[in-house]
Amino acid sequence: MSVAIVPADAGRLGELRDLYLSLHRVELAASPLALTEPDERAWAARLVTYRDHFAAGRARLLVAEEGGRPVGYALGLVHEGHDDTFPLGARIGELYTLVVAPEHRGQGLGGSLLEAMARTLAAEGASSLRVEVLSGNEGARRFYRRHGLVEGEVVLYRVAPPNL
Repeated sequence: MSVAIVPADAGRLGELRDLYLSLHRVELAASPLALTEPDERAWAARLVTYRDHFAAGRARLLVAEEGGRPVGYALGLVHEGHDDTFPLGARIGELYTLVVAPEHRGQGLGGSLLEAMARTLAAEGASSLRVEVLSGNEGARRFYRRHGLVEGEVVLYRVAPPNL
């Protein structure tokens, strides 16, 4: 079977749970900071974030499907306004989430999703693309570098104690 990448709307978000959780598990292993757990809480929080982005008109979703079943997805955002640090343009694209099912990794699907999302965002005037990657996720960092992205800044955190 071949994989098709299709545009989708918020109505398909519920189908992406297992894919998101496969990414979440990779990030749990890689992150130097504690991440939201357990899985169901992490998915519920991410789903709220996705729905908020769709409601604000910022979200663009591409789903990679095989036989009608999602095997990957890219969720991108369009941000209005200029960036005051880097000259990225009046509209900035952000790849918010990119995930490929474990059994489909290493076959070029991630790169296809990335490039399809970059084209989708560019068609809306967001020709620059921003991606955030967990600092411990070396595989993702290598992937994005192979696809022409460069590191522009590092985000540091001071995490408050849990009782505050």
